[in-house]
Amino acid sequence: METVVLRCTNCGAPLPKPQQGEEWVRCEYCGFLNKIVDATRYIEKLRGELEKWIKELLPSTAVSTTVADIAARHQIFQSLIKPKLLMTRANVRAKYLQYLSNPVTPVPPPTPPGEEPRAFFEEALKVQAVKDFAVSEEDSRFVSETIIYGNTAGYLLNALRALSKYDVKSALKNIDEALSEIPDDPGFTFVKQRLSSIKTMLASLEQLYARNTSAALDLAKTGVDQYALLLERVGSSPIPEVNRGILEVEKMAAESIYHLSDAAHKFFTAGRDPLEIVRWVEAYMSVFKWLRDTYKRPIQDLLEIMVNLKKLAYGKTGSPEVNVLPGRGGFYVPFYVVECRFSFVKGIVFRKGGESRLTVLVASIPPYAENPVLDVLGLYTGRTPPPEKIEEAPGYSLAKDIASSARVSSIPGEARAFPPFISSVLAEKLVDGYIEAVNNKYRGKITFASSQAVGLVYIPFNTLDQKTLVNEKGLGVRLTTELNNLLKLTI
Repeated sequence: METVVLRCTNCGAPLPKPQQGEEWVRCEYCGFLNKIVDATRYIEKLRGELEKWIKELLPSTAVSTTVADIAARHQIFQSLIKPKLLMTRANVRAKYLQYLSNPVTPVPPPTPPGEEPRAFFEEALKVQAVKDFAVSEEDSRFVSETIIYGNTAGYLLNALRALSKYDVKSALKNIDEALSEIPDDPGFTFVKQRLSSIKTMLASLEQLYARNTSAALDLAKTGVDQYALLLERVGSSPIPEVNRGILEVEKMAAESIYHLSDAAHKFFTAGRDPLEIVRWVEAYMSVFKWLRDTYKRPIQDLLEIMVNLKKLAYGKTGSPEVNVLPGRGGFYVPFYVVECRFSFVKGIVFRKGGESRLTVLVASIPPYAENPVLDVLGLYTGRTPPPEKIEEAPGYSLAKDIASSARVSSIPGEARAFPPFISSVLAEKLVDGYIEAVNNKYRGKITFASSQAVGLVYIPFNTLDQKTLVNEKGLGVRLTTELNNLLKLTI
């Protein structure tokens, strides 16, 4: 057995060859800065462990078996080596499948895995050390696949760790290396195509971080096309490495990156820093995780968020892409316009039915708006009118006036604007919750209610104080934190 390169003391991956005189070398796979003397000690320690493992695995006569002893090596592999490797193969293959049975996406970023990649690289090195004993085609394939499973699991672990920290460059390096591990074999065709799609998606982001927005946009489009083709080829295949549901999630991530790249490219062509869009996405991801955990929202919501982000980027650079309420203000908050209708009963002895309709506005910046649903029916003020007279509610006319006054326009470049944090479906659910609370006030008189988001309007606000935004029409938004803390979530 010969280990020809130094390995990272942190993750176990191969280190680049250090230049003469250098004392430190950075791992390209995990980013850890290794002292060369420590990496040398690690590889010597690993060499000693491998030699000890081989001596325990094989009799002394087998260790000296020459290349010419093909029959002897085959017998040794079958009787001594393979039985020990069966468990190793089962373990590394299980981890290989585990990490390929989850989405590998930069947005939203994955939770960093708890396992260490070094263990998988070390297992692969062990198997590599006895590869010469696998002389038959079947045994050679057994060993090669075990090495593939171990190394690929290690690189996938590194990639997931990197993505959890938005380290796209390291993640791309790991996926590229994992891709090179996979042979051009029919049994690995779909896996290779999936890793290639992930690579393209990450390459797009790498170009975006380099401010090469045109290349990022082209690569993002290619990534979406690759996933569409792969999904078509996979069909309903039961192969766990290319589970259709997982591929669809990754495709949505690729589509999200396409819209992100489009928004950044628009900023770039308008003379603005495209990384402003990228940094917004990074800041927003913790909000998105909170929304998913709190409201049990699917990943599909992110795609709508990115589409709206792109439209806002266009609107902020002079293109009439968004609905805007005319007026003045330094901050623009997006509100979903939700049309709600509900049936109710009235009367005590002679109960009659009726139906009411109203327009509700939802500030789409939870969790930073105290009451995201505009209190059109006076629930919080205690002035709720009967269900048959909702037009007398304090916010009824205001909501309708704002919705009808909005116009397709752009947003002043110097103003700050919040992109929507939530999807239209979640806005509808928030309205449903509001109507349910109103129904408790009505003592169950509402028998049926339905909500439908029909638009998104950006409303200009000025600051009354760090926690209060006010609009010229009298609409106010009370924030749950100081506005200065939210500037990173505006563009």
